[in-house]
Amino acid sequence: MTINKNNINSETKKAAEEYVEHIFYQSDSDCKIVKMLKEDANERVYHDMVDNPDEFKQKPQLLSIEPWNGTKPSSPLEFLRKKKVVLPSLPQVLIQIKRVINDPQSTIDDLVAVISKDPKLVAAVLRLANSSIYNLSEKIDTPSKAVAVLGLKKAGLLSLGTVSLSMFKKSEVAVLELEKFWKHSIACGIIAQEIARTAKLGDPEHFFVSGLLHDIGVQIIFESEKSLALELIRVAETRQISFYEAETEVLGFNHAVLGGIISKDWDLPQTLIRAATGHHDPEIIKTDPEAAVVHIADYIARALGYELGLSTTIGNLNKDALKNIEITAEQIKELIPEFKILIGETFKILTPE
Repeated sequence: MTINKNNINSETKKAAEEYVEHIFYQSDSDCKIVKMLKEDANERVYHDMVDNPDEFKQKPQLLSIEPWNGTKPSSPLEFLRKKKVVLPSLPQVLIQIKRVINDPQSTIDDLVAVISKDPKLVAAVLRLANSSIYNLSEKIDTPSKAVAVLGLKKAGLLSLGTVSLSMFKKSEVAVLELEKFWKHSIACGIIAQEIARTAKLGDPEHFFVSGLLHDIGVQIIFESEKSLALELIRVAETRQISFYEAETEVLGFNHAVLGGIISKDWDLPQTLIRAATGHHDPEIIKTDPEAAVVHIADYIARALGYELGLSTTIGNLNKDALKNIEITAEQIKELIPEFKILIGETFKILTPE
């Protein structure tokens, strides 16, 4: 996607550049990765403003939602204990998938038996196995063939992530755009997976699921406390800060902490809990590779346009995260075209029907 210099609308180009400057205004302009992502964003936003100008118009206010009453919870746990906050219960199929993944004696047949009970899971693994990611000549038409192609661990983790994220449903009056939430989560998972693969950090699929589930705390806030959610968006906009900074300013904690508590309540693997809890925590990012990768992936996903629409700035890319996993700007630059291809392909696979 390259701008044709002979056919540029100068007014739109200026508007796009100003928009991008605001997106990155909290970011370190000397960072090579930030510079590269800004260049990419300038082209993307210009084209989006030309092709989809309505996307950049101010969204109408949700007048049906009462203003927030200003009552702050004393802690994340108190917030989650409120009657308004309803955590999705852990479905039996998710418990069974976890049991298969965690048991070293499990076989492909064990996972196939679980997946086959859920038509949506069957469809997800079949779409993945038949996607261009694997480019197989033979059509995969059964769950057993799909799991054999993907491997026990990858198929199990894909199923774990798909079931977990699908538990969050859109309410009648939505503050959070569910499609944007899904796309951001999927994009973050793909980017985390490919960064982990490049940095040789272990099973890339673990990082995929960590990225996929990193923002479940956001969904809890937006579906449980809509008045508070609108107040957080207002604070982020008026103070011109990132959404998680607005959360910390208003509540004293952010969605990452809530996500960690929910993940622990669901008894998810420790790596997923740490990634959810720590992807905005500078101290955890310094030492925990999973949290560092998800932090980087989250930033890149939003910089590439896969954002939640909650704030007009994406905050800063933590340099300690880059040092932690020892990945370079050059490696990230080489990965960006692959990110975009894999994200597009995975949207087709995982986006709910």
